[in-house]
Amino acid sequence: MKRVVALMTGLILLMALAAFAQATKTKAPQAPKPKAPVTKSASGTISTVSDTALVITHKVKGKDEQTTFVLNAQTRKTGDLAVGAHAMVHYTVENNQNIATSVTVTPTKAKAVTTKKK
Repeated sequence: MKRVVALMTGLILLMALAAFAQATKTKAPQAPKPKAPVTKSASGTISTVSDTALVITHKVKGKDEQTTFVLNAQTRKTGDLAVGAHAMVHYTVENNQNIATSVTVTPTKAKAVTTKKK
């Protein structure tokens, strides 16, 4: 009889310990951390420009392609944004829109003027 009581007490303690160990291993699911937006870049010739948008033309796999970027108050602009100028655009994609974070206009290379000597 004492053996049965001791065995039952030991079994109950063992089950309680197993239940406690199981409860501590289970963690509540955590909300996924928001990913930082990935910054991309593109360069090409400015096709059109306005206060809120910039379109550049650049080559992709040998073909001309136009890409539109949204300009906002946080966009850093360096140089004169003018049609025909070459620009480097750093941007992020948010809600299927290319949001420009910075636009840098690079000066075009001046062609050398040749003069003939007589």
